[in-house]
Amino acid sequence: MSDTPIKLLVMDLDGTLLPHGGVISERTIAAIRAARELGVITTISSGRNIPSFIEYARTAGVNGPLIGMQGAIARELPAPGESGSGALLRHAPFTSALAARAVEWCRQHDLWGHAVIQDDYAFDATDPHYETYHGWLAGNPVERLHSIKDLAHHLRQEPQEISKVVAHAPAGHPETVLAQARETFGGDLDVTISHPEYLEFTAPGVNKGAALEWLAARLNIPLAATMAIGDQHNDLEMLLAAGHGVAMHGAPEAVQRAARHLAPPSEEDGAARMIERLILGLDGE
Repeated sequence: MSDTPIKLLVMDLDGTLLPHGGVISERTIAAIRAARELGVITTISSGRNIPSFIEYARTAGVNGPLIGMQGAIARELPAPGESGSGALLRHAPFTSALAARAVEWCRQHDLWGHAVIQDDYAFDATDPHYETYHGWLAGNPVERLHSIKDLAHHLRQEPQEISKVVAHAPAGHPETVLAQARETFGGDLDVTISHPEYLEFTAPGVNKGAALEWLAARLNIPLAATMAIGDQHNDLEMLLAAGHGVAMHGAPEAVQRAARHLAPPSEEDGAARMIERLILGLDGE
């Protein structure tokens, strides 16, 4: 059992609750339900846009506000049958001029960048990933796709508040350019990796750790009474901020160093086991 009773549980989705290519397990759902029965507020913090994981949140049974796009946005969880993506609680955007710079930089470094504006996605007309997203988001009327001729030029000509820029590349390539991207954009944008194929740009100071701090303050819960679980670079600040940071097995070395605990792989119900151990007081085996 944790030395400080945990009152807020914030979990990454992909690679943490959701094994890659899998489903959220019954053991994980049961562990989250048991934590809620003890009065713990539970939620998901993902690099995804919130409409893309509302159904996963409902499946998992979380009850707290949802955090999306690396912490750039937070929304209330829509009630069953409620349309839309939930009441907006927090949005930390950056300018479309900065987004244009990021999109251009990505093309110069063999990545394809698109802009996310709350529930909308803006792709360059030549970006091959547009069709991929079209398949992923089919049937979801909340998220809207736009294919735009010369996206960078459009962003400069049409000022908007951008939630984030996501850049796609073959697995491993984002890791090779991460340091260079951070050096290039300095204090203008924060840059992280949410998946071996995704390099992501957000407003300065926007990350999952800052979002956890915001949510804990909103709920009047001390950080010592929070627990966070994640598996990627974009989870690092969240694991540092939480009183009980848990890195999944296989997380990058820097992420593991930031964590207080190391979980088994997601395919072996690692998140559930850590909830059982640190919140429910079970052995987690």
